[in-house]
Amino acid sequence: ASARVKGYRPALDSRINLHDVSLEGGDTLVVGLLTNALQSLDPANHRDRETETVIRNMYDGLVTRTPDGKVVPELAESWHTEDNKVWTFTLRQGVRFHDGSLMTADDVVFTFERTLSPTGIDGQPSPRAGLLGPLEKVEKVDERTVRFTLSQPFPEFLQLLPHHQIVSKAYVEKVGSAGLSERPNGTGPFKFVSGRLDGEVILERFDDYYGGAPDLPPVGPPPLRRVVFRMMPDPASRVNALKAGDVHIIQAVPVDAIPELERDPDIQVLTAEGTRLYMIELNNKVFTDRRVRQALNYAINWDAILSAVYGGTAQRVPTAMLPSGFGYNPDVQPYPYDPDKARELLREAGYQVR
Repeated sequence: ASARVKGYRPALDSRINLHDVSLEGGDTLVVGLLTNALQSLDPANHRDRETETVIRNMYDGLVTRTPDGKVVPELAESWHTEDNKVWTFTLRQGVRFHDGSLMTADDVVFTFERTLSPTGIDGQPSPRAGLLGPLEKVEKVDERTVRFTLSQPFPEFLQLLPHHQIVSKAYVEKVGSAGLSERPNGTGPFKFVSGRLDGEVILERFDDYYGGAPDLPPVGPPPLRRVVFRMMPDPASRVNALKAGDVHIIQAVPVDAIPELERDPDIQVLTAEGTRLYMIELNNKVFTDRRVRQALNYAINWDAILSAVYGGTAQRVPTAMLPSGFGYNPDVQPYPYDPDKARELLREAGYQVR
């Protein structure tokens, strides 16, 4: 990020949250996104991190995450569950959509029913339906209370809700999914001005914003007046634009560019643990033998790969769990690099090895 950017903290999920960000000497901030096009500006019609970044600056959900991954209230004021199967949420009062209408329990119920429905997105299923776990139904209890019923106890349900942003029932029924993508109408800190999915999207501050998550200060309207999200799929172009001052925030910086950027007094290099895991799929006949799977682990010099390819910006994990995530066991260690052990295991499995 530019050294002029203040208050920006990279998030665990790589989303760029601009509610708390300010720009020294200016009020229009430009973000270079690592994609050639967004998928949609409909919160229920995408499965893409860059698309989610733009959407979640225009829309809020019942809950959100802190940069370190903790779930905190956003449009919900509170929630409770006694059995991890039935979850009841109390909504914040006085929240307005960008068109001036008040958010109610009807909007929350509509949002989730639309995502659950196999025809909810102009006759098509939502790509985000799989991010609702075993959710069966959503009911309005009263104007401020919504009840979610799952088919079975699911303690992780709360962890899925930051992926779902609330839309206006009346607005979507009027314009449809295509209309919502062309002219978004959320409750978030910034409202849509103009833009193209394959060009740039311009947002401006929503002055009637309710303030955002109380657990993520500062609470209130964002300091920035305007935000521009620019599609910049080429890594070198993003870096050059940052150095020239044409953009203020970029992500996915090439590893070989980091040392130069760290030496630049006009640039700050900020890091956060990511949520992307890279692994080798073992679902084929060759790897049904446990010894072959173990041999593969022993045969690969992971540390050399991390050093040469990622320049020390990545780390090994022994399982599919993230070090910062639920269920991670720090006592489980990755396989050491041991090619002799790999050969021994392959011979035991019946393979000829030099």
